[in-house]
Amino acid sequence: MINNLILVDDLTAIQIASMCDHSILATYMSFVGKDEDPRRLREQNLRAFLHTTIQSERVPYAICVLSECVPVLVEYLDEHGRNEIKVASAIHYPYGSIDTNFKVSEARAATTCGASEIDFVLNYEKFTSGAVDYARDDAKAVIDVAHENGAVAKLIIETCVLSQDQIKKACHLADEAGADFVKTSTGAWSYGATTTDLRIIRDYFSGGVKLSGVGIEPDNVRELLRAASGRTDGYVNLDPARIRIGESGLIGRL
Repeated sequence: MINNLILVDDLTAIQIASMCDHSILATYMSFVGKDEDPRRLREQNLRAFLHTTIQSERVPYAICVLSECVPVLVEYLDEHGRNEIKVASAIHYPYGSIDTNFKVSEARAATTCGASEIDFVLNYEKFTSGAVDYARDDAKAVIDVAHENGAVAKLIIETCVLSQDQIKKACHLADEAGADFVKTSTGAWSYGATTTDLRIIRDYFSGGVKLSGVGIEPDNVRELLRAASGRTDGYVNLDPARIRIGESGLIGRL
């Protein structure tokens, strides 16, 4: 390893995990009909996920939850002395077209409750219809609230619904709005990160790149990291401000 640089082919499972935002984003409705008290079942599921995560030697950089679960996550990490793991919150996941005021209020609530990172979706409906200024101002409002509260802001552009030219323009929008990361996908669509899309983002966005969504597997994660690195020498920068992986089950399969 040279400083934070390491050959992608030499990455260990522990090092890959250290780049991960390990995510559990199941809603209350996901548990309706599975238990007499779906709220209790949801919290049990969350706590089981957290227990498994902190017991593993493959520790993620952050754990990402829905905003209403932030207080539970903060309390759990504090009780178990694992405050080195960052608390991330997905805002109005997986929707981007929610009114700006709702996004802002949720981002403010999440950071007030202890989230140090905010993931939220570009209003790509407005963006793709030509209302680029609206989409930029919408994103900037959320980013500003995150930054005011000392949190990192990750803008999910949902690459699978954008053309390559639109991905480039979305990266420019993210720079203008002050985003810390551009993230490929929510995982709610048919596919997530691709090598082509990641290379475009790295070339057209000055901040961090987060690869996420359906299709990130142990057998292709190194290839995706190589594309996201923006390098041609086979190295990747392990700086968590430079690159992340959004996943919910990858760590356990590495």
